[in-house]
Amino acid sequence: MRFDQLAAAIGGTLYHTGGASRSFRGVSIDSRSTRTGELFVAIRGDNKDGHDFVDQAIERGASGIVIEFTYQKIDNIRGDIAVVVVHNSHEAMMRLAKMYRETSRARFVAISGSNGKTTTKELAFHLISAVKEHTYCSPGNLNNLYGAPLALFSMPSDTTVAVMELGISTPGEMTRLANIVRPDIIVITNVGPSHLEFLDSVEAVARAKLELVKAVSDDVPVIVNADDPVLMAEAQKQRRDLTTFAVDGEADFKPRSVEQKDINTTLVTIDGHAFRLPLAGKHQVYNLLAAYAAFKTLGLTFKNVDTLRITLDTAPMRGQIIRKNEITFFADCYNANPNSVKAGLEAFFEMSRGIRRIVILGDMLELGDSAIAYHREIGHILSKYTFDLAVFVGNLSKYTMQEALAHGVPEGAVKHYDSTDESAHALSEYLTAGDFVFIKASRGIGLEIIIDAVEQKGESA
Repeated sequence: MRFDQLAAAIGGTLYHTGGASRSFRGVSIDSRSTRTGELFVAIRGDNKDGHDFVDQAIERGASGIVIEFTYQKIDNIRGDIAVVVVHNSHEAMMRLAKMYRETSRARFVAISGSNGKTTTKELAFHLISAVKEHTYCSPGNLNNLYGAPLALFSMPSDTTVAVMELGISTPGEMTRLANIVRPDIIVITNVGPSHLEFLDSVEAVARAKLELVKAVSDDVPVIVNADDPVLMAEAQKQRRDLTTFAVDGEADFKPRSVEQKDINTTLVTIDGHAFRLPLAGKHQVYNLLAAYAAFKTLGLTFKNVDTLRITLDTAPMRGQIIRKNEITFFADCYNANPNSVKAGLEAFFEMSRGIRRIVILGDMLELGDSAIAYHREIGHILSKYTFDLAVFVGNLSKYTMQEALAHGVPEGAVKHYDSTDESAHALSEYLTAGDFVFIKASRGIGLEIIIDAVEQKGESA
């Protein structure tokens, strides 16, 4: 896009008019990853202000920038850099993303939910791309009002199907995301206690997710988890013509069989098609079902496709089996809330018979006033399993440990660490070949450094 076109599109003012006919390709909000020829949008965030990094973005080759009128150093910007000035750079970026979405002829699948949305997105991408060329999915977890626009900007113009993950933490966010992405199909994986600092109940979480349904026309298919009673109850208040998937109850899409082949392979058969899922646990079967439902709702078929040969995978640290120095990690430490921790523990203990079992749990964040109660609940659940050691990391996880002890877990079978660094050092010394280790915590705890510490110890041995 040319910079004069950009200024008109986002309601800005082109400051260096000599750059009007110049163009940019790609958009960045991080000066560290800005590439030559890209547009750099300086956004004011909670912790950092992109305006402080304008010079770095220019040094890395940005062909132009979007800044706010309040930027004090506008006269210091080189004349060969196109500058578009706006009142609110984040709003301008979202406006540009919406415009780019409107130029696309792709069909958009929007996936949201409290748990599993990233894995469902990745699985849906693999299923769809097996039969459809030019399929795209949003990278990583670019799913909110900052990330979703960037995910759109990364989408090639020849995309035929785009699978987008949408995540929220407050009421109203989903409506704004829906207006940008304008989905053709909606998938809600489940709802549970997450973001309770901003959404005061699971029902409120469901209503916030279902803003996505309110924001689209009635002919947009809506796919939901029929085994989730709260989600179903709230969804049925808005739409009666739901498409459903389930493992236990009745639904449009159910697995005919689920067989755990080995520690990191689950064989799932749906509608006569067999899939080799490199993940373990009932919750991962739900994710595959949701992805399959989206595939079928697009009108696609696996005619002449050997579905066992489709490579299925998910993003890192989301239920993956990782082996380091002959230690096996069940790494599910990208994010955590009570339901995902329960599902992870169930999957771990189903797999881990006859091996020394270590559970490492960190704090679950953004649970609001119920945080302590939810951490205690996990301690009670953990006490029902048999393990060799349970490690708790963070202030809230103390309550998980206290509850586990109160329900009969021996004091010698638990350890607590205030910091992740402290736990990583201690566990790199404790863990040994043959151990099977479950790791789960909210992203802000950063428990993956335990795996890094084990790997580094092996390299130095």
